[in-house]
Amino acid sequence: MTSKGRKSRSASRPRTGALARWETEGGALGSAGRDGDRRAPLSEQEAHILQCLGAAVLLQWNDLPTHVQRELFEHSIGGVEPREIALLKEQIARFLHKHKDDNRERE
Repeated sequence: MTSKGRKSRSASRPRTGALARWETEGGALGSAGRDGDRRAPLSEQEAHILQCLGAAVLLQWNDLPTHVQRELFEHSIGGVEPREIALLKEQIARFLHKHKDDNRERE
């Protein structure tokens, strides 16, 4: 492995730590906190921002490295009731497959 590859991997670790902090500070949507409390519902503005951000991620999905796709996929099910995880994973996978070429149509 080249030193450039090592830098890239180690450079992503601070982002992973920042994401973990963000989640524990209330950043993960719709999930219970460590103490079991539910987070406050999103404002209309926050929901719109997340919708725009999610759409942007989906438009770039095919160009994302596989490990990033997997991490996003796993984060998307965070906070979901265990009995609902399999169904949500299937729904997300079907959605991604259905829309996998949406960005290419716009080019």
